[in-house]
Amino acid sequence: MTDTAVKRSLKSFIERPSLSILADYLLTTATHGLRNIGGAYTKLHRAFWIITFLAAFGLMLYFVTSCVLQYVAYPTQTNIEIQADRDMAFPAVTVCNSNAHRTDTMTAALVAYAQRIGINASSLTAVELEELAIPLLVDLFNRNQSAELSNIGFQLENFLLDCSYNGINCSSNFVGSLSPVYGNCFTFNWKASMKELYTLNDMSSSLVIYQGLSLTFYVPTQLNFPMLSYYDGLILMLHDNDEIPYIVQNGLRLQPGLAHTITYQKSQTTFLSMPYTNCTSTVEADLQALYETTFNSEAASDVAYSEEVCYELCEQAYVFSQCSCVLPTPFFMQYVFDREHDQLIAVNSCMPFTDEATCAVNAVVQLELNSTLLSTWCSRCVSQCTYTYFSPILSALAAPTQAQKTYWSSILLNNMSHSSSLSLPNDFAANYDTYMDANYLQVTITCGNSYVTINKQEAKLTIVDTFAAIGGQTGL
Repeated sequence: MTDTAVKRSLKSFIERPSLSILADYLLTTATHGLRNIGGAYTKLHRAFWIITFLAAFGLMLYFVTSCVLQYVAYPTQTNIEIQADRDMAFPAVTVCNSNAHRTDTMTAALVAYAQRIGINASSLTAVELEELAIPLLVDLFNRNQSAELSNIGFQLENFLLDCSYNGINCSSNFVGSLSPVYGNCFTFNWKASMKELYTLNDMSSSLVIYQGLSLTFYVPTQLNFPMLSYYDGLILMLHDNDEIPYIVQNGLRLQPGLAHTITYQKSQTTFLSMPYTNCTSTVEADLQALYETTFNSEAASDVAYSEEVCYELCEQAYVFSQCSCVLPTPFFMQYVFDREHDQLIAVNSCMPFTDEATCAVNAVVQLELNSTLLSTWCSRCVSQCTYTYFSPILSALAAPTQAQKTYWSSILLNNMSHSSSLSLPNDFAANYDTYMDANYLQVTITCGNSYVTINKQEAKLTIVDTFAAIGGQTGL
């Protein structure tokens, strides 16, 4: 065929009527319904196949749309697994004296505070002096006198006799924190302060009967400040290694004169992030500031988001918007988040027994009772992506035994450095058994087993599942 004939044939093909092109497509397509429409030999036959094709095509569109909508709804399912984790990190353990302040240092600070605000301290009764305790603490915090706040409370060496983790001495593995209720608290195995966390596999070369953390205390109750809301004993809490201890609400109360055993079981729940849920692991500036106020900037370098604490922060932000101060419990706060200007602002704690404190309490009640107001102010407080629980089982036996008293007598009565840091009473040697029976406290914290219950949220549909379903609906 000559070039002229080829060009004439191509031009003839291009210039064909549209119906002819459509007819060719209908006759040659792999879609059976369209091919039957193109090959229909009567109008009735063609109408039947058009109706059949449109009905089938409509059903296909319905099922394809359903597949897409089902995927973009991001359905999830929760898988429950029980896994052995022999390299499990031991939890952080925070311990505080349930009586936050020493009588000697607290009394001196109260006298100085009374004189500073123009009150003759010598004319005050013990009860009147005690009533100045909380205003003193708030005043010291508002004036950023953290050193003096720490000095009026108990130091770890004032009540810790011994710390052993699987036979390893751990007395130096604590980081201090500040609680407005319990004063100085001390956290063992805190992530930001440890090069490597203690795990279940960390063992000494010596044989230990009970694995885990063993703490021995002498609680100097004779130094406890006589305040109605304080008790004799210790407060202890197990929590994740980078999680702020909410010890006011979740702490365990330990009584002197007993040897306590806490057996824990670890469980963890994890959620998928966006678009499946709105959970977050981001530590916002106000929460970071709270960590740095509770611990210090160095010990708050690697911390975790907490939904519970986030609600506390937004509640305090609302209180500040109404009263120009914040409540000093359950945390001391130096900053809150300003929603209007999207930034942190410095705040003071409300002074107790004043109109400020009354305003703050009323603001909290108002926020808690108004769900719309609460959702507005706490819109940033979404779920955590990871929740870690250490479920404790607490038991106790009488202590100390005669053997334990004999062992500690050689240390406490002959070791002056130990005795001076504990600030033992003058008649301690003469009444050794009485004091030890009343103030000795031991606690052993051990992992019940190395199995962790993991509740893990997973996507019910993946993009591959969706394409496979669409392919099945379209016959691909």
